[in-house]
Amino acid sequence: MRKNLVTTHYRASNLCEAICGLAIEVSGDEIRSIRGDRDDPFSRGHICPKAVALQDIHGDPDRLRQPVRRMENGSWKRVSWDEAFDEVAKRLRAVQRDSGRDAVALYVGNPS
Repeated sequence: MRKNLVTTHYRASNLCEAICGLAIEVSGDEIRSIRGDRDDPFSRGHICPKAVALQDIHGDPDRLRQPVRRMENGSWKRVSWDEAFDEVAKRLRAVQRDSGRDAVALYVGNPS
C-alpha cells in the first residue's frame, strides 16, 4: 500500500447504544479524519464527540493493544487472546458456581 493513499473505512461506533455510522479516513496506520456516515440509515451523518475521540484513543501511546495479566509481584505480563479469554471464562464460571447464575450482570448504555 502506498503511504500517501487515503482510504475510507465505514464502521459503526461501539461507544454507546446509538451505534452511529462512521466514515474513517486513513492513510497507512494514521487516522486522517472521523466523520458521520451520511448514508447510515440510523445516524444519517450525525455523531457525538465520543466518536470523534476514537482517533485520540487509537493513537494513545498508553493504549493496551493486547491482553496483559498482573503477576503476583505487581508486574504485567503479555498473554495471548486465547489465554485471556480462557481466564475470563474460568473466573466467570467460578463466580456463577459460587454465587448463582444471577451473580454476573452486564450494563450497556449511556448514563444519564
